[in-house]
Amino acid sequence: MRSLEREKDSFITRVANDILGVARGKTPIDKGQARRGWRLDSRFKMKSVVNRVPYIVLLEEGRSKQAPNGIIGPTVREISQRRYRL
Repeated sequence: MRSLEREKDSFITRVANDILGVARGKTPIDKGQARRGWRLDSRFKMKSVVNRVPYIVLLEEGRSKQAPNGIIGPTVREISQRRYRL
């Protein structure tokens, strides 16, 4: 049972890190603050990809010519097409 738990945790970490990398890559760059703002937040065995840069919402709404479709939608579409193995 512990082995299965470790495999599950490893899988979740791998997918979360992939999401983090894709989101960073899709974040437009002016001075780089928004791209550097992406973090992997781990609490109570939960993992979240977050960006607390104040204007990230504006970028997500497509206010950048570099990312007119936002960041999260394209990231989710790309990640959902990947095939992961345990």
